[in-house]
Amino acid sequence: MPSQDGPTGDLLLVEGPNDKYVIQRLCEASQGSPNFRIAEKGGVDELLRSIEGHLREPELLALGIVVDANTNPEGRWKGVAGRISRAGIAVPKRTNPEGTIIEGEVRVGVWLMPDNSGPGELEDFIRTMIRPDDPIWPRAERYIEGIPAEDRRFAEGKATGAKVHAWLAAQERPRQMSLAIRAGDLDVSRPSAQAFLEWLTRCFSPAPST
Repeated sequence: MPSQDGPTGDLLLVEGPNDKYVIQRLCEASQGSPNFRIAEKGGVDELLRSIEGHLREPELLALGIVVDANTNPEGRWKGVAGRISRAGIAVPKRTNPEGTIIEGEVRVGVWLMPDNSGPGELEDFIRTMIRPDDPIWPRAERYIEGIPAEDRRFAEGKATGAKVHAWLAAQERPRQMSLAIRAGDLDVSRPSAQAFLEWLTRCFSPAPST
């Protein structure tokens, strides 16, 4: 399980507290999830600046990196890959849709939210865990889509996030995203969540070589 005092050799970098707590709750809901420390960096810029330094830590065995793709997945990958390469590690030209793992003296894993290929962020990942037959989700979509462009207070490209938070607000007990996982409002058995958990396992608890 991820914690502040997990193995010194296994570290996951995330942008902020929402990422941290969502990942913690996902791991709580999954039996056999790996143990690692999580460091929230206060934003993507600080996270990127920290990568090279972490990779040079003598006790580090595995470093995981979770960042939002936002509107430019290719550009975000290049930004992350450039920081990794500065530490002398060869990186692939493209991300792996199942989550990138780079084997070496230090194993490096990279996950671009939401799915390693398309644009988006943490809320887009959360949206995939809303059950397909959920009766509130279509109403949350209509509510946000019905707000005229001139009255919208969320940035362009953040509509899915606004819909997710409208959906959360309409639950019997409105909760933050991470607590909605713990309460069972979100379905962690969905393929997207399982793919992310499998990537964490490959990063921090890889199968022994034969």
